[in-house]
Amino acid sequence: MLKIIIFWCLSAFIFVNAEGLQHTIIKKGEGIGAQSGQKISVHYVGMLTDSTIFDSSRERNEPLDFTLGAGLVISGWEQGLQGMQVGEVRHLVVPPEMGYGAQAVGAIPANSTLLFEVEMLAIEQGLEPDTLNPKWKTFAWEEKIPGLKVFDEKAGQGAPADVGSAIKVHFSGWLLGGTKFSSSKTANQAVESILGTGKFIRGWEHGLLGAQAGTVRWLQIKSHLGYGNHALAQVPPNSDLLYRIEVLSVERDDEAMAQMDLFPKVNEVPWQEGREGLQYAIIQQGSGASAQAGQVVQVHYTGWLEDGHKFDSSRDRGQQFNFPLGAGRVIRGWDLGVEGMLPGEKRLLRIPAGIGYGSQGAGAIPPDATLIFAVEYFGSQG
Repeated sequence: MLKIIIFWCLSAFIFVNAEGLQHTIIKKGEGIGAQSGQKISVHYVGMLTDSTIFDSSRERNEPLDFTLGAGLVISGWEQGLQGMQVGEVRHLVVPPEMGYGAQAVGAIPANSTLLFEVEMLAIEQGLEPDTLNPKWKTFAWEEKIPGLKVFDEKAGQGAPADVGSAIKVHFSGWLLGGTKFSSSKTANQAVESILGTGKFIRGWEHGLLGAQAGTVRWLQIKSHLGYGNHALAQVPPNSDLLYRIEVLSVERDDEAMAQMDLFPKVNEVPWQEGREGLQYAIIQQGSGASAQAGQVVQVHYTGWLEDGHKFDSSRDRGQQFNFPLGAGRVIRGWDLGVEGMLPGEKRLLRIPAGIGYGSQGAGAIPPDATLIFAVEYFGSQG
């Protein structure tokens, strides 16, 4: 392979940029060349300068698909594949600074110059980027909940999204000053989740309710329903956010939902009064011997603040949680709320701060917080 590269380098024009990246066109292609923002499909072989092959999509017979310019590959590829046409084959000589630098990666030693043969298989038309409408402040905003305003630029059709709906969207997000900080269209990669699982920020979880396939919705989100005091790459702490969201699909997956905990509509839950201010509701019946103090019980759980912010879930970790019931190893609300559960039973618990984390709070749980838990009991070990 290295001999081929040398041969063609002697007989073909070598393009070298200011950073030392070299590319040589071995076979011409057809059509418009690839540009940033377009999803492309390539076959490639990667080698070290001693001819050692460290990776090959051809050996796997699996082309690599990615969006050019989205930062998903090394910068030598981001620049070296610009303008490639379908059917074109290029050889790249990538200096360490545009590869993996001083970091060793797998079979690639630190500070390695990399050689690639890349064939362009397909180019998809990139998505038109969203631009911030300068009149967004004058939209007919509707306040859904405190801190969240919604405006529908375009109506959709079909079933409206609800808790438990699988929703797939494209989005762009801006700070209120007009700086765009993220867009799924840049990578041409839509995002999806099931509403109510807490995988979206709270402003999205609430703001996408009622949206239909085809809806184009703007969300104006106060920081406490966004990323709060956490900073992201381009989002300072305590930032209010603006989103334009295009809903691609809304579906229900009952089988997947059965394995998830969804944030309940708290005010519609038929709560029963327990001890010491605890409230509970049985949402799935069980059978068998009830959980008793002194037993080591096995549960799955998800916990939320009252506004729907998920702070913990054993289901996300894929591992049940075991604890000695009644031994004070968990918050008091759990010892009270799990006692008496039957295997297979699932309960919602509403735990006031006095039998939760009190005035101290814990981690993502603020002081004096009322907590909502979904707890499924699987049995005991003793």
